[in-house]
Amino acid sequence: MVHKARTILAVGAHPDDIELGCGGTLCMVGKSGHKVVAVYLTKGEKEYDAKVRTRESIAALQVLGVKEVYFGDFPDTRVPDSFEAVDFLEQFAKKCNPDLVLTHTINDMHQDHRHVGWVSISAFRNVPKILAYETPRVRSATFSPTYFVDVTGCIKKKGEALRCHVSQNQKRYLAYESTVNLASFRGSQAGVPAAEAYEVVKYLEKF
Repeated sequence: MVHKARTILAVGAHPDDIELGCGGTLCMVGKSGHKVVAVYLTKGEKEYDAKVRTRESIAALQVLGVKEVYFGDFPDTRVPDSFEAVDFLEQFAKKCNPDLVLTHTINDMHQDHRHVGWVSISAFRNVPKILAYETPRVRSATFSPTYFVDVTGCIKKKGEALRCHVSQNQKRYLAYESTVNLASFRGSQAGVPAAEAYEVVKYLEKF
């Protein structure tokens, strides 16, 4: 699914969500020459200065090989489950024409993450494939991944990308050890040294 996608659109609520949830996957596909576009709905201003946080995410994504990055102006911690949010994302579906969208799972304790997951389903209804990634706020009892990407070759790069978020370095889940531990756990489920896990929201095979 990921390997065959020509254009991948990665969606996150806040700066660092994409890097945490699917950074290894983006690094792997970047090596294969896929086009990747990253879109955040907020600038993360609740946690720190918006200019700093957006700059950190741009730097982190460059480490992962992603050069096309956009930010919305929805308020941090108050991303709406609304037509405006759907329309914002739908414009990127029209502009980028992605084969695959990587977005938040609805099985998440953070309201912004949940809302982004829900609006993604509407905004990307015409995209053939949608995968939902996990962040440290997922509800472990309900997040049930059935699709895994081997990121063994990019786990160090993912750690390097997360270290770009200097303003957030007090958060334990951004530590390299946390990244490795989760990737190792998901890898053990899939039979590889390190993996990122996804729920399959939509899978349409086209011939």
